[in-house]
Amino acid sequence: MAFEYGSREADKFVVRLPDGMRDQVAAAADADDRSMNSLIITAIRNELDGRARANALLDALAQAAESKGVQHASA
Repeated sequence: MAFEYGSREADKFVVRLPDGMRDQVAAAADADDRSMNSLIITAIRNELDGRARANALLDALAQAAESKGVQHASA
């Protein structure tokens, strides 16, 4: 059985959007036949997942370079 909760129990966070972005989000959500909230949550998840993948790739590259004796410059 999936855990279900109402929106009243969900964490909330106010986001200030640049002029015109709300209309863009509304249009994109409407085109996908879903809510603006769903579209925004998906965008945030994709961003966070992408960062996690990028960090994992960088770690793997650093380990591979280290195993080959390659030194890298620190930023």
